Amino acid sequence: MNKIIKTIPIFPLNGALLLPDGNLPLNIFEPRYIAMVNYALSKDKIIGMIQCQKNSSKQTFRIGCAGKISSFSETKDKRYLINLYGVSKFKILDEIKHKKKFRIFNVQFENSNNSFSKFDSNLFNKKLFINKINQYLKTNDMSANLESVSKIDSKSLILMIAMICPFGVNEKQMLLETKNINHLVEILIKLIDFSTHSYYENQRIN
Repeated sequence: MNKIIKTIPIFPLNGALLLPDGNLPLNIFEPRYIAMVNYALSKDKIIGMIQCQKNSSKQTFRIGCAGKISSFSETKDKRYLINLYGVSKFKILDEIKHKKKFRIFNVQFENSNNSFSKFDSNLFNKKLFINKINQYLKTNDMSANLESVSKIDSKSLILMIAMICPFGVNEKQMLLETKNINHLVEILIKLIDFSTHSYYENQRIN
C-alpha cells in the first residue's frame, strides 16, 4: 500500500490521549494554540496530538494520533472549545521550519484501515471489564454511574476508559502504540490491575 504522508500542526500535550475513533474535547486558550486551531480550520481541520518525553516540550514521542476538528465554538473570553475525532495514528518523519509559534511536522499516517477499526466483541468480557473499572475508580477516589456506563457500546467504552484514566505519560503512550483494539484491552486491563493491586498493597503496608 502507498504510504500516506501529511503535513500537520502538532499539539504536544502530556496527559491528553487521543485514540483512533475516540473523541477528545479540548479547551484552547494559549495564543499559539489558538493560532494552531485557526491554521487547522483553514486547511483540512487535522491536528496531531502527541506526548512529550521526560516532560520536555521539545522532545516528543515518535507516535501520535491525528484528530479532525468535529466541533468548534468560541467563548466570550476568546477561548476555543473544540472536539477532536481520532482519525489515524501517525509516525513523525521530520519537523517543518517556519515562523509560526506552533509546531508543524511531516508525518506518516497508518494505512487506510486504522488499527482500531476492527473489534472482536467475542474476545471481550464487558461485565468483568466494568467491574475492574469500578475497582480502579474507587482506588483513585473517582466514581461513575455504572448503569450509564453499561449502556455504552463495548468499543466506545474501551476507548473512553483508555483515554480518561489518569495513567502516566509512558503508560498512555503504551496504550496508543498497541497494535489493535483487542491488544489495547489487554494492556488496559493490565494497567488497571497493576494500579489496583498496588493500591491495596499500600493499604496493607500502612
